Amino acid sequence: FVRKLDLPINVIFIPGKKLSELFCSSRPHDQKQCIITNCGICPKLPEGVNCAIMYPVYRITCNICKQQYVGESSRSLHDRLTEHLRYATHPETTSNRDEAMAVHHRQYHNGVTPNSSPELPITESNTIPRK
Repeated sequence: FVRKLDLPINVIFIPGKKLSELFCSSRPHDQKQCIITNCGICPKLPEGVNCAIMYPVYRITCNICKQQYVGESSRSLHDRLTEHLRYATHPETTSNRDEAMAVHHRQYHNGVTPNSSPELPITESNTIPRK
């Protein structure tokens, strides 16, 4: 159309991304590895599990009273477990007061250093089964 009218416009076509680039990974079985120096989460995890895992469904067992907390996240296991540890370590902080780990430590272990063991039963990227 532009050429027929002899307009002084240069038409440039830049192709978009291919569907395979949007939806497929060239290395689907590669797992992310923890790159955090002196990671405080990885040593607490079972052998062969690292904290870079995305979409975890996890269970945290309080080693003091054996109560369990089950959670799920769309973020990395490291991010979520770090938050739980912060809530348990500082249960009186205003922003932490209503979080489950803060409530647990304030009610049952006030002033005691948190001692818990995380487990990773499954990972699931689809939100519905994860809930």
